[in-house]
Amino acid sequence: MNSDKQVSVVIRTRDKERFLEKLLEMLAVQTLTPSEIIIVDNYSSEEKRRFLESQILECFWNFFRGKEISLKVVTISDEEFSHAYSTNLGVHEAENELVCITNAHSLPTSVHWLQDGVRHFKNSNVAGVSGFFLPHSEGKVFGKLDKLLYYFSQKLVLRQDWCSTINCIIRKSLWQIYPFDENLPKIIPQTRKYGLEDYDWSKEMIFRGYKIIVDPSFSVFHSHGKGVDEMARNIRGYFIYRRLQQKINQLKRPRKSFSKLLA
Repeated sequence: MNSDKQVSVVIRTRDKERFLEKLLEMLAVQTLTPSEIIIVDNYSSEEKRRFLESQILECFWNFFRGKEISLKVVTISDEEFSHAYSTNLGVHEAENELVCITNAHSLPTSVHWLQDGVRHFKNSNVAGVSGFFLPHSEGKVFGKLDKLLYYFSQKLVLRQDWCSTINCIIRKSLWQIYPFDENLPKIIPQTRKYGLEDYDWSKEMIFRGYKIIVDPSFSVFHSHGKGVDEMARNIRGYFIYRRLQQKINQLKRPRKSFSKLLA
């Protein structure tokens, strides 16, 4: 594994999501350039998979020409998909100790985003770093209301130690000891839809004596641009996530997690 002075970026996507190209462009201008980018595509059809791969190669050539950076595209079908498995697959492919995990409907809030996250790993006791999620500026009334909801929810996030895979950096060496648990839905069935394997991972790291950092300067714009529907979904989702977090908090630790990639 390469040193912790280098970082891999894992981008999870389903087909070509609308911010994927912009995300690649923003990665190209970061003050800390990743040494590799790994795209995990949960494709809906072979035609869309082929289209995505051709588009990625074109974007990569346009944005990263002349830079020493590698690209991997890993594909999984709907039948193979789970939140934990798609994330584990990206981390498994990474060559660096530090692995940044995000998705194709998230965008860094600044050109210092990656550097701001990585700086915390000077402390060897830090297992992971996460940040805030801010709604994309959609220029809509509901978008502005959603910003208020995000503001209050992020104030609550500061009181939690949650390394969310919407936007985080983790140590691969700790992931190898405790991967994102692909068996979590067998224990808490609702996590099959809503994920939270990242919340479980964070809680396990804390139990084992490591730190999870939530840094507002390491934040992303993250929303789906669906106006009132998304705002209602966010309100409903908040209460669902709180209930699931409480169930995860009740799990006995230390735990042993499972990934078929490490079995």
